[in-house]
Amino acid sequence: MPQVEFYSIESRSDPKSESSSDTKSDTRSGSNSGSSSDSKSEAKPSKLPIAHIVEVITRGYRKGQKIFINAESKYQAELLDEKLWTQDAKSFLPHQLVGEDENTKPPIEIGFGQNPSIRADILINLADEVPAFYQPMKWIFEYAYGDEEKKEKARAKFRFYRQQNCLINHKKISG
Repeated sequence: MPQVEFYSIESRSDPKSESSSDTKSDTRSGSNSGSSSDSKSEAKPSKLPIAHIVEVITRGYRKGQKIFINAESKYQAELLDEKLWTQDAKSFLPHQLVGEDENTKPPIEIGFGQNPSIRADILINLADEVPAFYQPMKWIFEYAYGDEEKKEKARAKFRFYRQQNCLINHKKISG
């Protein structure tokens, strides 16, 4: 069974959340720098943590692992494709959208409901449901973000993985 890394995204207006998008603890105490008067308003739904996702992709690629990103829509898949092309030029991440070039099998592939055409080690699942092809993956990365409806769908995925006896590691990151 795959190892599941489950990330809950804390809203930026949540006073407990940190300004960094990684999972390292910030040991500074009593620092409220960068906070605004918005922190008193209602928390807005958190957004997709693209910087964190790119970091996960980069780490996996550097370790020689193949990665499949299962986006929730064509728009989100194209957004991630664009982000991977426009990130730091020194750290090129060879990738393509599913079906973009049948003759090329890059180590990173982005789909939105299609089955992977590569034999991936890592699944980054951004869709609302667990895809049927999740089992051969060694690692699965899930993100709980957005409005309450999206978070409830993420909770359902968490319960599914637990019922499948997957080893689950849950972390909170700021979004």
